[in-house]
Amino acid sequence: MHSNSKAKIGLAIVLSLSIFATGCSAQWVNVALADLPVLTQMALNIAAMVATLQSGKQASAAELAAVQNISAEASKDLTLLQTFYNDYKARPSADAMEKIENVIADINQNLPALLQAAHISDPTLAARVTAGVNLILTTVSSFASLIPQPAAPSTARKTRQNIVIPKAEALRKQWNQQVCASTGNSALDAALTTCALR
Repeated sequence: MHSNSKAKIGLAIVLSLSIFATGCSAQWVNVALADLPVLTQMALNIAAMVATLQSGKQASAAELAAVQNISAEASKDLTLLQTFYNDYKARPSADAMEKIENVIADINQNLPALLQAAHISDPTLAARVTAGVNLILTTVSSFASLIPQPAAPSTARKTRQNIVIPKAEALRKQWNQQVCASTGNSALDAALTTCALR
């Protein structure tokens, strides 16, 4: 009888942990799914800004191509990330979680490398593209920090309490302030108005 009660207690603990993990995973998935469309729009707007700059000759053809590559890579990776989050939400599994973690790792590796390789000579344009990429990277890294880890629940809970992920509206505001604010350069400002998020 004593071993039977230990088994029941063990089962209760396992069930409690799985309920806790399921509740947390639903929350972190919902946070990511709410913000990913905004991040994807940010990536696309980098390319829109660059397309407008082409007509004003603010940057060289090589710089424009490099920034368009950043935009395309970010957009592709964020779209893939959203697909994997949707898959995980529909059917949580270790495989789906691994796909999410792999795409986040790719984003964190590829975007900084592309940004560094861009060699944008105009300091204002370089600062704006860098700010946009950094906002995307910071938010995606915040998603990664919310992913439940195989640790003690109290440790995982304490770690997640310190993480603040901006909501979609706050992301739009940060983007508009950091990337699309007026510079005083009429050609660049005209391009920046096309990248503002509404």
